[in-house]
Amino acid sequence: MRKAPTHATATNAEHWLVLAAWPPELAHLRASLPDLPARVRRRATLASVGVGMVEAGIAAARLIDEHQPSAVLLVGTAGVYPGQRPELVLGGAAIARSIRLLPQILPGKHTFLPTMIPTEARSTPALMRVLRKGTGLPRADVACPLGITATAQAATTAAELSGCALENLEAFAVARAAAVTNVPFAAIMGIANHVGPSGHREWEKHAKAAAESACRAVIEALGAKAPTRLRSPRGAARPPSHAGKAHR
Repeated sequence: MRKAPTHATATNAEHWLVLAAWPPELAHLRASLPDLPARVRRRATLASVGVGMVEAGIAAARLIDEHQPSAVLLVGTAGVYPGQRPELVLGGAAIARSIRLLPQILPGKHTFLPTMIPTEARSTPALMRVLRKGTGLPRADVACPLGITATAQAATTAAELSGCALENLEAFAVARAAAVTNVPFAAIMGIANHVGPSGHREWEKHAKAAAESACRAVIEALGAKAPTRLRSPRGAARPPSHAGKAHR
């Protein structure tokens, strides 16, 4: 594998690697690109990474090495946990802020992680500002379990453990793949369902609209005037000092 460039100091913001778990989540963006100005089309490379944390992490690392992007942007769908802010509505979208690994499968102290394992990643602040300026979307923290949370009790517990508003399976893995090479990262999540027993049925109904909302936000951000430089988080390639905790 070729050594990825170090972006810890600064990087040109003209080439974004735009990733999603699977092709339908990029369909609206892919269909829209031919109608966009050439300067915008040149800024984006689209690819899918696979569903789930393991597949997404492996593919994201390979794609970053292959394309040497100046920034990585994940587009995905997410569920919203109970009791969240009213602007986090089905069919809408949000910019990921903090992304937290959620290792617990059952409520309570059934699992723990060794302290050297990273459990939190963050979108690059400068890239978040670009997205916020271009889209006006709200920001939200995202929890990443290994599997979809499927009961009301577990959804409430996951929200409490993580301190997050949204749930997505791939964001943490892609964020870590970007972090270890110091490539600026951000994610836009389309909100497709309420986390819980009705989640899959809602996702089937709203996933297309949610993904389109996220893709439209990417188009708006790509068309915005890009900053000449972005900074990736200081020390992003190192595990955070609070690793091993799934909550704040």
